[in-house]
Amino acid sequence: MQIAQKTLTVSQAAALCGVNRNTIGFWIRSKKLGANRIGRNYAVPIDELVFFLKSTGQQIPKILEGKALRGPFFRSVQRCWEFSGKSDPRVDCRECAIFQNAVEICFTGREASTCLFGNKCHSCRYYWEIYHARIQFIYQIAHPAAVYKDMFFWGANENWAELCGLEPMKMVGMGIEQIYHPDSLGMVISNNNKRALKGIHPHRGRKWSTSRQQMGKKESSASPITC
Repeated sequence: MQIAQKTLTVSQAAALCGVNRNTIGFWIRSKKLGANRIGRNYAVPIDELVFFLKSTGQQIPKILEGKALRGPFFRSVQRCWEFSGKSDPRVDCRECAIFQNAVEICFTGREASTCLFGNKCHSCRYYWEIYHARIQFIYQIAHPAAVYKDMFFWGANENWAELCGLEPMKMVGMGIEQIYHPDSLGMVISNNNKRALKGIHPHRGRKWSTSRQQMGKKESSASPITC
């Protein structure tokens, strides 16, 4: 079987795992394996299948052990209303301002809108499984470190949050203009635009250091930001 696509049918997933279709269906219905409903059928994202097999201690098929799928293993990125609807059928995201305004990354809209969960990212399963898992490496960095994309913070470690006078989780979804001194903000935006023009992918952990960038009334000497 050639794996060129990003999703698998239930039959393909069953063949790869050496189980029958009913087993795959059970994994999906019990919310153990993430899948997208397309009409009467399911499409299983390869990332979700690898994550499920890895997290449950099952052997990953050799065909999925290609270079592009080597660890660490994460769940596939999806919008919060897609995730919440699958994990809890009782949730009706149609009543949520985040869904109504089609905010792709829900926590970046927390300043303007309130989600069904009250913007409590620290207790949100979606944030922890989809985003926090991807940026948790910053909490192992001894120096101040944060992750942002499109001018919004995804997260920050305690040392970075301390410089800002905030709790780490309070920074999730905060616009960088609320943190940086106006004299430094222009340099941050300029660097962000340069990376975008050069096609540098924001998820690849590229680092750069600021030289005494001013953050509010505080200054940081060579504080790394991960973008």
